[in-house]
Amino acid sequence: MDLRKVVKSSLSGVDKSISAMYKRLQKNLTSEELLPSLWDKCKKEFLDKYDSFAQLVAKIYPTETIPAVSEMRELLASM
Repeated sequence: MDLRKVVKSSLSGVDKSISAMYKRLQKNLTSEELLPSLWDKCKKEFLDKYDSFAQLVAKIYPTETIPAVSEMRELLASM
């Protein structure tokens, strides 16, 4: 399978998945004070994992492009 197809299919629903995760956190957390800090930690963890993924792709497939970490950061900031 082509890397572009895999990345496209994997990232196509990221915004929806992240929104769903945020809604689950809102629903299940009893303390509203915890939500912002926990959400920030979730975003940081996701960006760290995505950065590692982007580095691996750049190393293994140097001619392929995927959305930059900064694009993912902007996506998360808009949520």
